Amino acid sequence: MEILAAIGLGAKELFAYNRESYKFDQDQRLEREQLRLEMQVKRFELFREDVRDLVELTVGRMDVYHLVGALFLEFCVSLFCEGRVQASAPPFLLSLFLLSNACAFVYLLLAVWLSMHASIASHSFGVRLLTRFVRLPIPSPKQIAALSSNLADFESQGLEKVLRLPV
Repeated sequence: MEILAAIGLGAKELFAYNRESYKFDQDQRLEREQLRLEMQVKRFELFREDVRDLVELTVGRMDVYHLVGALFLEFCVSLFCEGRVQASAPPFLLSLFLLSNACAFVYLLLAVWLSMHASIASHSFGVRLLTRFVRLPIPSPKQIAALSSNLADFESQGLEKVLRLPV
């Protein structure tokens, strides 16, 4: 009778030890998966920050080009309206002045237009990258369900694992 009581007590202790070990392993697995998900979110946050920095670099540079082009364009317009060549200048010199000023006006108008277009295109491409390709990872319900565990899973492992001797 005492042998059966000793075997029962040993089996109870083995069961309690293996149960605690199972709970510890499940807690460790849960913490590992949580850390993995947090690191994945941080990684994608860095990707998103990189995309924002690159877009801001392009948009900022195009805004500077736009400002400088607009100032030069204003200078060309003021040369057309107020800039006078002396009356004693030969007509071919006046023609060259007006032609070069007209070419500069067209070139600067094109530069301002293209800098606005590049700024808008860069910004919209950055938004598209952020919304379609560099989204923050969200775990699926299947992944979340795989993280859950209960002690019934431990008890359903079978007698040889529940009463396993510690190694």
